[in-house]
Parts: sequence; structure tokens; C-alpha cells
Amino acid sequence: MKKKKKILFIEGSPDTSNGDLSKGFSKLLEQVLKGNMPKVLMGKGKLQSINKFKNSKAAFSFLLIDLDNPEDLKEEELHKLDLAAYSERVFFMVQEVEAWFIAQPEILDKYYGIDLSKKLKNKDPKQIKKPSRLLEQLTKKNKINEPYHKVRHASELLERLDTQQLRTDFEEFDRLIEKILNPNN
Repeated sequence: MKKKKKILFIEGSPDTSNGDLSKGFSKLLEQVLKGNMPKVLMGKGKLQSINKFKNSKAAFSFLLIDLDNPEDLKEEELHKLDLAAYSERVFFMVQEVEAWFIAQPEILDKYYGIDLSKKLKNKDPKQIKKPSRLLEQLTKKNKINEPYHKVRHASELLERLDTQQLRTDFEEFDRLIEKILNPNN
């Protein structure tokens, strides 16, 4: 029996001149979805990602976008973005993907060569309004001599994340994995 096509649309730059987010997300997802991988397509911005998702002809399409809000505003955001009818296939990064990195500060320590764990240990990644800004501030002086870059560094950091820990820490990530594995449920 032929497998039905799965596509995951993700908010983020499709431009690979500063790094390949699609590749980073694919390597992250391969840790847990071996043999069940969707095609990963970046959608540039949130609205373009939503439009691509809504117009997809794939048997199973999924959408992963920034929430840019606390987790308890998820339903409100679904309605605001006219995605309520798709709620079973729409998933949010809370607040942004950088929250995932902050939740696993040891990867940041190794990557940047500075001890960020101490500065991040009492912070709940889900409650930080702009995790990307916090990472930019905290990495101004580091061994690679470049502050956090939303595309270049994210594409490299994604594949270093522990997916099992992400599933524990971020309900939406766990829900995404479960839905890709069992799209009919």
C-alpha cells in the first residue's frame, strides 16, 4: 500500500543563504519520526505559511507556527488567524522556537562556549515574551563572536535538541509528533 503524502508547513525563512531551517527541522524530527517523515516546507512568514497550509493538496498537511503569546491564548490565536476549523492539524511554538533552545540550555552552552545555563535556570521558556531577543542579548559576547542569529544559529541548534525532552516540556511539540505518526486519529 502506498503511503499518503504528508507535508509540514513551518513559519520561518525558506532562504538558505544564512542557514537551512528546513534541514534543521528535518534533522530534529528525524530523531523521532524515522520512516514517517513529512516533507518540511518553510513558509517565510506566518501568513504565507498559513496560506500554503490551507491551499495544500497533500493527503495530510500540518502547520507549525509561532504563537507569540502565552500558551493559554492558543484558542484565541486559532480564531484570530482563521484556523479554528484546522485546530487538529495546527501546532504552535510557544512563544517562538527559541523557547525550545532556552529549555535545553546545555546545548547553548556548548554551541556558544559560554555558560548560559546559570542565567537561564530560573526562567520558564514558555513565559519569556521574546525568547529570540533574550538569546541575542545573552550571546553578544561568546566564542564564535556572533550574537544569536534567528536563521543561521537556529538551523544548527534545532538538530542538537533532545526530542524526548521537547515532548515532555512542550505539549504542542508532543501533539505534533503524535499527529504526524497517527494522522487519522
